[in-house]
Amino acid sequence: MNTKTMTLDDIKQVLTKAVAAEAGVPAGELATDQPFTSYGLDSMAALSVGMEVEDACGLSDLPVDLLWDHPTVDALSEALWKLMNAESVPAATDGR
Repeated sequence: MNTKTMTLDDIKQVLTKAVAAEAGVPAGELATDQPFTSYGLDSMAALSVGMEVEDACGLSDLPVDLLWDHPTVDALSEALWKLMNAESVPAATDGR
C-alpha cells in the first residue's frame, strides 16, 4: 500500500493488529483509547510494534519514544498519519 494513500483508519487498523498480537488479545477486543501499558506492553513489545508499523507503513527510523509520547492506538495512529504526511508531530495534548 502506498503510504500517501493510507488513511488514518488504515494506520489505526495496522497498529491495532500489531498491538493486539503483542498483547495476546484479539484485535476486535483491543480498546484503542487504552494505554499500551494496560495491555502489558513493555519496551521490547513496543520495539516489535514499531518494526511492524514501519514495515506496513513504509516508514523507517521512527523515533524510539513515539509509542510512549502517544500511548494509545488512537493517539499513535494520528501521530503516524501526520508523520507520513510530513506534518509536525507534537506530543499528545488534551485536544484543545
